[in-house]
Amino acid sequence: MAEDRITHQEIDALTRRVEAVEDRVEALQVQTGGNFAAVIEGQAALRREVRDGFAKVNARFDALEEKMDHNQAQIVELLTALVGRSPDAG
Repeated sequence: MAEDRITHQEIDALTRRVEAVEDRVEALQVQTGGNFAAVIEGQAALRREVRDGFAKVNARFDALEEKMDHNQAQIVELLTALVGRSPDAG
């Protein structure tokens, strides 16, 4: 559960950052009076930031999934030792 909380906090932080960048892009639009090069640059930066953020979140999910698989394998081993036979033996 702690991993879930951390992941949700990261997603919330990314959402706040996206909104902040969107605000900066809008401010750039107003300041440049329609200079679209600045807007496009801001949008490209936003896309990179979001892509990097989601890559980090996906990496955390992958690590969590790997940890869960490992823990599940340990549980099967412990239960097998407790029962005294392999679950594949039928």
